Amino acid sequence: SFIFFVCLNDQNLRDLKGMDLYTNKTILITGGTSGLGLELVKSFLDKGNTVIATGRRELELKSYEGKFHLYRVDFSDLKETASVTKTICDNFSLDIVVNNAGILSPKEFTLTKNGFEYTYQVNYLAQHLVDEIIIKKHDPGKPLIISAVTSPVYKIAARDLNYARDKTNYNRTRAYSDSKLFQVLMCSHLSLKYKEQKMTFFSFLPGVFSSRIYRMQPKLFHALYHLAAPFMKDPVKVAAELRGLLTQSNIVTGAVYNGKMHQKDLPDIDEDLLSSFWRESYSIINQFL
Repeated sequence: SFIFFVCLNDQNLRDLKGMDLYTNKTILITGGTSGLGLELVKSFLDKGNTVIATGRRELELKSYEGKFHLYRVDFSDLKETASVTKTICDNFSLDIVVNNAGILSPKEFTLTKNGFEYTYQVNYLAQHLVDEIIIKKHDPGKPLIISAVTSPVYKIAARDLNYARDKTNYNRTRAYSDSKLFQVLMCSHLSLKYKEQKMTFFSFLPGVFSSRIYRMQPKLFHALYHLAAPFMKDPVKVAAELRGLLTQSNIVTGAVYNGKMHQKDLPDIDEDLLSSFWRESYSIINQFL
């Protein structure tokens, strides 16, 4: 014991503070079969965690048998999303949830199986549903961290919360930026709603990085994206930034953080608009809880 304490000089203490504390945890990553989601999956598996991923495509990680579990699900179907999430909760007790699933808005106005604008449902509504189901089934005495991967475009989203509802008003840039704003607002809202429980919510701002989020875009966009990808951040680096953020003990619940672990400002939204937005969201979500 004496030798141990003598060796703990200032540098040792700094090293200990920087250690990755999240090992032997159970982690859910939505959209975990490609891009950033896949890098997060592998990153957490390499640290000895049990990782559950949701996604639309098949994925085999044979070197992690017993530790990796895939549930295929389409977030454009809320009934399916709810069913799969409940099954996950029945099979696992989660420690961390990363809301990573998302798409770039399609060029044309597109409806989901549930009749909602595609980006609104996949990037926000389905993930809010997932989080509420997990919280409902979670042991309130056990800590839980829920993070949402947002985008810098949340800052340019309109503050009226009037997302694209029909073909006439549809704009894919706005649809995407609005959906990312809704993710930020969701984490802030959940932090207040469940402030009495041992839960932490935050949004992660990764910057511009290479991913497969373009799947609903035209072929020309795919080609241009591949040309630009080498100049974007590597998703491996982004995954390491988020994992590092998750190890911090001083996270302010409901806040937005970038890859350098700097807290960013929350958008200022009219309270009446927010109240109306949450009423509408829960009128949908509650049908599937």
